[in-house]
Amino acid sequence: MRIVVDGFGKFIGVENGLITVKEKGKTTAKFRAEELNQLIISGKSAISSEAIKILVKNRVDVVFLSEDAFARISSPLIGTVKTRREQYLAYNDKRGVKIGKEVVSAKIRNQSAILFNLAKSRKDANPEIAEELTRNRKEIEAYREEVLKIDAEKIEDVREKILGLEGRVSDIYWDSIAQIIPREYGFKGRKGLETGSPRYAQDIVNAMLNYGYTILFSECIKAIELAGLDPYAGFLHADRSGRESLAVDLMECFRQHIVDRVVLKLISHSQIKPKDCTKKNFVCSLSDDARKLLLSEILRRLEEKTQYRGKNLTFSSVILAQAREIASFLIGKSDYVGFSQNW
Repeated sequence: MRIVVDGFGKFIGVENGLITVKEKGKTTAKFRAEELNQLIISGKSAISSEAIKILVKNRVDVVFLSEDAFARISSPLIGTVKTRREQYLAYNDKRGVKIGKEVVSAKIRNQSAILFNLAKSRKDANPEIAEELTRNRKEIEAYREEVLKIDAEKIEDVREKILGLEGRVSDIYWDSIAQIIPREYGFKGRKGLETGSPRYAQDIVNAMLNYGYTILFSECIKAIELAGLDPYAGFLHADRSGRESLAVDLMECFRQHIVDRVVLKLISHSQIKPKDCTKKNFVCSLSDDARKLLLSEILRRLEEKTQYRGKNLTFSSVILAQAREIASFLIGKSDYVGFSQNW
């Protein structure tokens, strides 16, 4: 069970062995720690050290979430040392190349699927936009074929080439998305205050995407750890101090169907509007209501079921399954194919 504590002045503590949530001194909820798999604390809430001890003892993932950052308290790494040793070795052989290519290939397939569905839904109402989306979809599919042709002995030799192709595809994808978002939202692509980076959003769409990806990133780190892998040792994304590069790799396959689709839906239904963004220090900040709605919709999406390898699994379970497939591939037990979905 996943629990969200959101709002100002709430306190998470322990009473009679139960995890409790209090607001203005009154208990609003009680849970047994063993019933939980994740506790998300969003907003200005507090938690006692006793509650943290019980949650960690029961391997509950505790996430502190804000618009531009998050922190986690989790149990020590699990799994076998052999898996992590193979993970480090794979960085210098063809396994790392395979994972890097699969991640980008799957990401492009998912971007293509989003554009296909957007074009299909506009075929009658706006045929010109539909045709352009279709052209752009075909163009990014051609780039995917280029990715698949890449070969090397280790990922370092081809990382820049793979990321270069991924970057071109992303430019086409976001330029396409910008065309179907109403002008009043001010979205002109994945851009932020920093040049070449979407950080420090200047418009509400980028603020929504950044927050949504932060939620997804936390889910991917949890999956990587449960699979017995080192989240800091990635393949497509190079090592950087403090960055969980493997979790970023894994996340690339899920951005489109978990976050992008939710953001586009909320905008198309006018559930979140431009007025739900205020500028603080030149950065767009979501209103509390918009942030809570987006968090709720992303978490709901994670619990939605989809077909995966012949099974009906939640997206959260698919993320974990993908992490475990990477681990299995690294120790030579199975192949790895990045997650993609055509609808």
